[in-house]
Order: sequence, then structure tokens, then C-alpha cells
Amino acid sequence: VVLGIVLVVSGVVLVVSGAVLVVSGVVIVVLGIVLVVSGVVLVVSGAVLVVSGIVLVVLGTRLVVLGVVLVGAGAVLVVSGVMLVVSGIVLVVSDAVLVFSSAVLVVSGAVLVGAGVVLVVSGVVLDVSGAVLGGE
Repeated sequence: VVLGIVLVVSGVVLVVSGAVLVVSGVVIVVLGIVLVVSGVVLVVSGAVLVVSGIVLVVLGTRLVVLGVVLVGAGAVLVVSGVMLVVSGIVLVVSDAVLVFSSAVLVVSGAVLVGAGVVLVVSGVVLDVSGAVLGGE
């Protein structure tokens, strides 16, 4: 009976720790999705900056007086836009890895919860069989 109670308690502890792992994994997955969305926004804004920079470069070459200023500003925008696109792509890839690892964490937490449930059930079976054997 004592062994059954110990198994029940340890099973409950495993269920609680597995549930905590599942919740933390879900939080990490949500954070990863938010980071992926922000990375996509960075990629889009970088692409807009690249296009506007190219437009400025073309306009700068056609203008005589303001051409040099516009080409310089357009080149700065193109460089910063390319940098934003690259950083956004890196962020999207790293966030995808984070989402995958969080999904693995959720699965391992679910496995722990299952193991805890099995321990709880076996502890209850041991308690019942101990009570039946002790009553005889």
C-alpha cells in the first residue's frame, strides 16, 4: 500500500511537471510564431526600402542638379533595405528552428504527462490490490 501511495505521488509529480513543460512549450511556440511574423514584416519593409531606393537612384540619374543627392540617398536606402531583408530572413529561419524545438518540447512534455498517468494508474492498482490483500 505504501509503495502504491509513493507511486501515486510520484505519478502526480510527473503529471504536473509534464503539464508545466507542455505549457512552457506552447508559450515558446507562440513566441516563435510572433517572432516569425515580425521577421516577415522586416523582410517586407526591407523590400519596400530596396524598391524605393532603386526608384530614387533612377530619378537621381535623370536629374542634373539634385541627381547626386538623390543617388546618394537611394544608395543608402538600398543598402539599409538589403540589410533589413537579410536580417529578416535570418530571423525567420531562427524562429522556424525555435518553433520546431518548441514543438519537440511540447511532445516530450506530453510523453511525460502520459508516463505520469501510467504511474498514477499503476499506483491506484497497487493501492487497491494492497487493500484487497490486506483485507483478506
